[in-house]
Amino acid sequence: MWASFAAELLKIRKRPATWILALVWIVIVLLFGYLLTYWFVANSSKPSEDVPAEVRAQGEAINEAQLEALLPENLLRNLLGGGIFDIGAAIVLILGALCAGSEYGWGTLKTVLSQRPGKLAVLLGKLLALGIFLVFFVVLGLAAGALSSLLVAWLEETAVAWPSPWDALRGVGIGSLVFAVWGAFGFALAVLFRGTPLAIGLGLAWALAVENTIAALPIESDAYESFRKVTLGENTGGASGYFGSPFPEEFDVPEPLVEPERAVIALVAYTAAFVLLATLFFLRRDVT
Repeated sequence: MWASFAAELLKIRKRPATWILALVWIVIVLLFGYLLTYWFVANSSKPSEDVPAEVRAQGEAINEAQLEALLPENLLRNLLGGGIFDIGAAIVLILGALCAGSEYGWGTLKTVLSQRPGKLAVLLGKLLALGIFLVFFVVLGLAAGALSSLLVAWLEETAVAWPSPWDALRGVGIGSLVFAVWGAFGFALAVLFRGTPLAIGLGLAWALAVENTIAALPIESDAYESFRKVTLGENTGGASGYFGSPFPEEFDVPEPLVEPERAVIALVAYTAAFVLLATLFFLRRDVT
């Protein structure tokens, strides 16, 4: 298994698609996590004197709250609670699908299995290598956010304070769990369809279209709410909301349906289920 793990690490590290996805992830963090918000606040026009004082004060309070969310002490609240890692789920879904499905298209999986390692060793090597890179993507996103928040603090001439080491560790853990479940989802789809195109297409359709549609439908029903509470998107949002929301109260952003503790348990269960399904399909089916 360790030889397969080392080979998979080398393969993922040498693949250009891995670093393209990493670059896209950094752009997502910078653009949606910091640049757009800071540009909006910096370029928002000040209300004229004709506007009531209460309205002017409310607008200034909103701008201050948005700027405060961009500061280093709110790094985890901004990136996790702000849904940036939820957007990054699509990136790691693609990475998981590429990790499991590329060799079906290349026709190299049969060659690998005809050598010394067995199916289970090859699969575990792929999963471990994928897990290492998912944690790397989490750290990469947090590092990009930290540098961006440091720049905001410098531009605003504000004192720099960082989250505590324990909070930072929990942030890495929650981010890794969010990425693990979506990476395992893409991995399982690629094994199921024995390739990457259909796995990536269906995975992105579910993550970007179906999940958002389920959340947006104006259905007021206890049964429908219970159904929403077991979806991947709601549990991802619930776990990401552990550090709170960076949005001002005036934005009236709805609270996550699932509590963080329950969401973490659900995501662990989902990840284990996807890994188990991928293992069963990989072991019991022909590789071609």
